[in-house]
Amino acid sequence: MNLHKQAVLSSIENINQSYFTLTVEDKEVAELSQAGLFCQIRPRSSSFPRLRKPISIYDVDGDHIRFMIKRIGAGTQGFAQLRSGDAIDLIGPLGKGFTVPAGRRIILISGGIGYPPLFFLNKRLKDAGNETFWLHGGNCSDDLFPCAELWCRDGSSGNAGLVSEGLAKRLPDHQYDLAYACGPIPLLKACHQICQQACIPLQVSMEAYMACGIGVCHGCAVPVWERGEPVYRNVCSDGPVFDAALIRWEEL
Repeated sequence: MNLHKQAVLSSIENINQSYFTLTVEDKEVAELSQAGLFCQIRPRSSSFPRLRKPISIYDVDGDHIRFMIKRIGAGTQGFAQLRSGDAIDLIGPLGKGFTVPAGRRIILISGGIGYPPLFFLNKRLKDAGNETFWLHGGNCSDDLFPCAELWCRDGSSGNAGLVSEGLAKRLPDHQYDLAYACGPIPLLKACHQICQQACIPLQVSMEAYMACGIGVCHGCAVPVWERGEPVYRNVCSDGPVFDAALIRWEEL
């Protein structure tokens, strides 16, 4: 069930120069939230663009839902200027999220703004008795957040290089039952190739521009295999989480 709410912003917190979090309070949305789902949100101010922005659910604590946002353009900068008590127009939770097994050994891989969905997922996995190891990478120190192992493209923090390199180095000496990844398409494609060679099932949260968020505009369609046939599925309604083995990566 998707809810359309006029939520009130409880707090806004800066993480660093690039990232900040918004927290809203809504019991119904919190209860329906799952790892990997997202909400379409926009401030109620008429000065903002009409289209809502798809933002992954970063965390749920009681009745509070948190979103992590990166300052990129005018829209995200507008969110950063909000204050506690401002009204937020929200639709969600939307999409299909990650599966949460129990008692498994799991590796997580994220890059940049791919971190928030895996933060929520990691909590749910640990609550279900899974053992997790999390690799996260970014282009610079602003893109890095707490996890088991950090990789940084510019070498400013953690290991120098791509986080996919960290995955390739770790798998030969460690056994995992499942893998989950979220981040840019090149990262997801690399994770698929590495996990496929290691025979580890991989779920990926796909990135795409979503205008409607409910599968109407088809602006976020991605190529997949379905019963052996090439078809297209919407990231917003059929995902954003997909079995990596079903994505037609060569077309992305």
